[in-house]
This record gives sequence, structure tokens and C-alpha cells, in this order.
Amino acid sequence: MKTAIVYDSITGNTAYLARALQAAAPGAVCAPAGQAELEGAELVCLGFWTDRGSCSARLKKYLPALAGKRVFLFGTAGFGTSPAYFRQVAEHVREELPPSCVVEDWFMCAGQMPETVRRRYAAMAEDPMMGEKGRAMLAVYDAAVGHPDAADAAAAAAKLQAVLARLETAGA
Repeated sequence: MKTAIVYDSITGNTAYLARALQAAAPGAVCAPAGQAELEGAELVCLGFWTDRGSCSARLKKYLPALAGKRVFLFGTAGFGTSPAYFRQVAEHVREELPPSCVVEDWFMCAGQMPETVRRRYAAMAEDPMMGEKGRAMLAVYDAAVGHPDAADAAAAAAKLQAVLARLETAGA
């Protein structure tokens, strides 16, 4: 099955997952959004970083090119590490896709944020008015440090391989 892996990555987190997916789908083309060739792709793996609960504005501009495609979503989120939050983000991205797309599955994991973000949260934690919120944000930041990691990459690859096997069996 011809597979294209298309992504938007600022910090390298989503690009890391894209490379893991490429290793899991021999022959897949892998490139940043806007540079990928989609012609003939039967499955598009669409990678994103979480921006205000969805994908970035830059990636949203690319989504019309996916009309009529089967899609596997994958993404990283620096703020929020719960399965419920990941599901919510994936659903928001799904809603941004053209109605003719078929989302086969999705994978999300935590993504480490830049150190500048941690410094901003630390300043909030020291502020008497924002202290509790700042400490909570620091905890979320610290939980995402080191992600995505090898286990995240393996889990993403396993999900993609399951989708590919299912589609091959169905003759899609």
C-alpha cells in the first residue's frame, strides 16, 4: 500500500515520530507538509504538534490536499498527557479534515517543550496570584520531558502497522 507520511514539526518531536512511522512502513515517502508528494498515496499519515487543542495553522492550510484520502493521524502534545486529552485533540484535528477523508486511526503522545516554556511556568509558580496554576503547569511540562521516546515511537509504529495490515486484508 502506497503510504505518505506528512508532518508539521517545530521542536522535532513530530518529525521523530514521522521517522519511526517511515521505518514501520517500508517504501513510505516522508516529508514536511507542503513538500510531500501525495499522488497515488492510498494512506496519508498526518503528523502534527498540538496548537491550542488542534493542529497548527500552517498544517490546516495543507488539509484540503487530503480530500478523499485515508488518513492516520499522529501527533505530540506538550500540555496535557492524559488519554482523554489526546483523544480530544485528535478529534479536533479530525474535524479540520475535508469531509471526504476517512480517519483510520490515530496516535498521540507527550512532546517535550522548549526550556523557555519551563522558565515562563516557573515564573508563574513564583507569582502569588498565579502560583498554583504555575506549579500545575510545571508538573505537566516536567511530565513531557524526554518525550516522545523510543516507547512512544514503537507504539506509534505498532498502531500504523495494525492499520496497514487491516487495510491490506480488506483489500483497500
